[in-house]
Amino acid sequence: MDGTDAMVPVPDIPPATTPNDAIYDRKCDFVVSVVQGEWAACYKAEMPRLIRYLMKCSGDSDMRDAADAAQTAFTELFANWSTVHSPPAWLRKVAFRQMLRQRASAGYPLDALRQEPAVPPASMRLELREEHQAVLDRLGQLPMAQRQVLALLCDQFSYQEIAEIMNTNEAAVRKNAERARSKMKDLLGIT
Repeated sequence: MDGTDAMVPVPDIPPATTPNDAIYDRKCDFVVSVVQGEWAACYKAEMPRLIRYLMKCSGDSDMRDAADAAQTAFTELFANWSTVHSPPAWLRKVAFRQMLRQRASAGYPLDALRQEPAVPPASMRLELREEHQAVLDRLGQLPMAQRQVLALLCDQFSYQEIAEIMNTNEAAVRKNAERARSKMKDLLGIT
């Protein structure tokens, strides 16, 4: 080498695509489609249950408010899908908090959380059978924590899972469940 080779500029040559790159791209596409499929299956299975859960918890909100909160929770779930270990529990926690935020916004005064439940709109009454409506009316008379515990128990969550969702301990969940059952028996006239 005479020193002139160091002065010659080397053009930027893009790296050649290798068979391994093509295989990697196909694997990524497959993983994305699997994740989207899992999320879609979760959405289909959990959305109606999540809306019912929110309606049980809130007592006085209509189905549209519950659906809005549920949709927001699913949007967040999609963004966090890879980090969420238990989508049903995670959805209930996030959707419940979203429902509270909706109520605290300009259209939902904070005092509404403590008021007696409003009469549900006629469209909602048509969608629910009479017995369900009677139970929902009575649920609205329970404190929020007791409603939330009963709604999660109806969705077949364990006491431990409920404690995680509500950020409390198992003993508090059991006590709320006991008090809620007792109060519901009184309200429904069950001996």
